[in-house]
Amino acid sequence: MAARNEIERLLFYVLGESNRQLLISRGLEGVPVQNRAAALRGLQDLGWIGHGGFADFESSYSLTKEGRRIAYSQPPLDSLPQETRKYIDDLRALDGGIGCARKDSLRKLIMSQCEHGNWDSALMNCFELRSIAQKTKDVEAIAFARFHEGRVEMAQNKWDEALESNLAAVEMYMEAGDRRGVCEANRALGVVYGNRGDHASALRCFEISLEMARAVSDKSLEAKAEGNLAIIYDLEGRFEDSENANKTSLELFLELGDLTSAARTSNNLGVLHMSREMFETAAEYFEKTIYTCREAASRGVLGIALVNAGYCCARTGQIGRAIEYTEEAISVFRESNDQNMLALAYRNYASIEMRSSRYDRAFDWFEKSVRTAKISGVQDTLAACCYEYGMALIRAGVNPRLSKKLLVRSCTIYNDLGNTQRARTVRAHLQAA
Repeated sequence: MAARNEIERLLFYVLGESNRQLLISRGLEGVPVQNRAAALRGLQDLGWIGHGGFADFESSYSLTKEGRRIAYSQPPLDSLPQETRKYIDDLRALDGGIGCARKDSLRKLIMSQCEHGNWDSALMNCFELRSIAQKTKDVEAIAFARFHEGRVEMAQNKWDEALESNLAAVEMYMEAGDRRGVCEANRALGVVYGNRGDHASALRCFEISLEMARAVSDKSLEAKAEGNLAIIYDLEGRFEDSENANKTSLELFLELGDLTSAARTSNNLGVLHMSREMFETAAEYFEKTIYTCREAASRGVLGIALVNAGYCCARTGQIGRAIEYTEEAISVFRESNDQNMLALAYRNYASIEMRSSRYDRAFDWFEKSVRTAKISGVQDTLAACCYEYGMALIRAGVNPRLSKKLLVRSCTIYNDLGNTQRARTVRAHLQAA
């Protein structure tokens, strides 16, 4: 557990000026409990303390390796990474803000927390912003809070709650006359409907979002809406429409100089071709994505593209490159403990072993990929891993009972997700077996 003086030193970094002075003159008890609790959440978001403590008992927290380094070396703020400095500045501004200044600080912090995946903190700040805005009848701020509440709920797969939040956001943005807000909230609604399997409603929302993005001349939102439409077209089996929408999205992102989003869209084009077993074309898109990600230092998208490129290389017999890509991907995702992407990387190793006719080793990797996919909770990945394992057993001519069980499970999951195209493909293989 952290010593009291260690927590005090770390709190000093994220408290506003007035509360820092209280900490210096009167100690930790001089800082209001609510401010201390918010500061501790901020330290968790920075990765300086663990998540297993109590807000009213500061010494119950443990320090991470980085937190201990900061507590003992106490580096000046301007020596910390730019992203860390910005987040600390946002935390300090919120801690010292009142009235309109506090609302502005909450908005900045919520956006930053959503970008970095600090969902619990973002949700609590959304609730506070909404409470303040309701008292002052600030409709636009209420809409902002509801929209970001929906964003948190979407990230946590709480689709019913996300639907309610985004419907409220659309209504409030319309009342405020914020067309850009209506555009963004409609796109979010499309994502929610898509994940609920309601493709018709998703398509309608994305088309509205695209139309409004063009009306307000926002090419970034236009590019995002095109990318969303591409996903729905793919789910409906409209390959050419999906490809064209993705290519339009890619062109817009490149025009804007948004390399990270361009890389993500290029990866989507690769996935589109990979799902139809056009592995060589898919690999070209993934390799372009890898190159762009290295240029833009986008590590998350890089890891995804490496996994996908490794799989395509394994399926086309380029074993050396498949191993190289997969090993680099695993180094990326072990660092963040991303079980979803690790499951797909293990599937790559299984495909490599299958290509080399080492069936027992391949089946071990397939079993590991299915177990890891279950742990991740990502149903699409579980369906893919079950399908690959089932097909591998069929190709090897062993354990027909298990292969049928795996394919049935994959087909059921794809149907539940509304991916009827993939479900039909799996069902065809199941009937042929």
